[in-house]
Amino acid sequence: MERKYGSFPEWHLARFHAHNQPLPEFPALAHVHEGIALPGHDLPPHAHRHFEICYIHSGKGIWFAEGQEYKLKAGDIYITKPGEIHGGRTDPRDPYHIFALCLDLSALPQAPFASAKAQRKFPIKSLGSGASQRDVASAVQETQAFHEGFAALDRRVIPGGAGLETYFRRLLHELDAPAAGDGKASAWKLLVVQALLVEMLVFVARRCAAYGERRKPDGPAPLPQRAKFQELLAQLRERAAQPPTLSEMAAFCGLSPAHFAVAFKRETGRTPLEAVTHIRIETAAERLAAPGRANVTDVALDLGFSSAQYFSLVFRKVKGCAPSEWRKKGPR
Repeated sequence: MERKYGSFPEWHLARFHAHNQPLPEFPALAHVHEGIALPGHDLPPHAHRHFEICYIHSGKGIWFAEGQEYKLKAGDIYITKPGEIHGGRTDPRDPYHIFALCLDLSALPQAPFASAKAQRKFPIKSLGSGASQRDVASAVQETQAFHEGFAALDRRVIPGGAGLETYFRRLLHELDAPAAGDGKASAWKLLVVQALLVEMLVFVARRCAAYGERRKPDGPAPLPQRAKFQELLAQLRERAAQPPTLSEMAAFCGLSPAHFAVAFKRETGRTPLEAVTHIRIETAAERLAAPGRANVTDVALDLGFSSAQYFSLVFRKVKGCAPSEWRKKGPR
């Protein structure tokens, strides 16, 4: 366990707030960092054992990974995989403010969410994502698959991460809190940390999915070659309100979750989570435009969205307009 906080001019950092291996009882979390750079800050080449998510809260910089450079700006999420040599430098005219999280996704436990008592005491929705428990499980599983099969992510830099800093700050605040008298973290603290980490993974997975939707034109994905994938897509359309988890989809296709996520993305152009989201929105669009045009809130809840507000946000990202606007236009 190591905590650093303060100004480190020798590293060209106006502020550095870091926890390394903060919870022995929670080995999945390797480190959480926040850094406000000064002109001249240079991040030397290094690598981590686990998957790392970095977020540029403000400023600019140029980072590299495996010999390729990436220009980063405020709002960008930057992802590196285990063992990958990476580093970079800040823009001296606009030094960045960054956050970083290194996590062993394969070791991330999900037990607290399996307990009804734990859910009553610390419900997922209290964290503010609007995600259902099934959404959380699917997002965590898909991100674990990205960890094992990084080819499922076709972009290292994902824009549109504004808001991720809130989770980092809450996590750092929780880790700053003193431990119990015996030096061990309480069960409550471990539950809160795990819940925050899951929320962050949901956030990142959804930004990846949303960015993928914005990059491709509205319309059907390419028909996959594998018959099992075609059968799966048909099932997803029938089960739009209660889609299967990634593990269930992988089992149906006779593949491991990691292999399935990579193969599905390669054949359809979408990750499983993107496919589920797109099918749910297409189903919603059909219902909203049909004669007698259904109520937006009713459609949202019928299709498993936790609220009309969250549904509207996802609908706009996929279809380019609010569901109420789509409804007014009528049949197409």
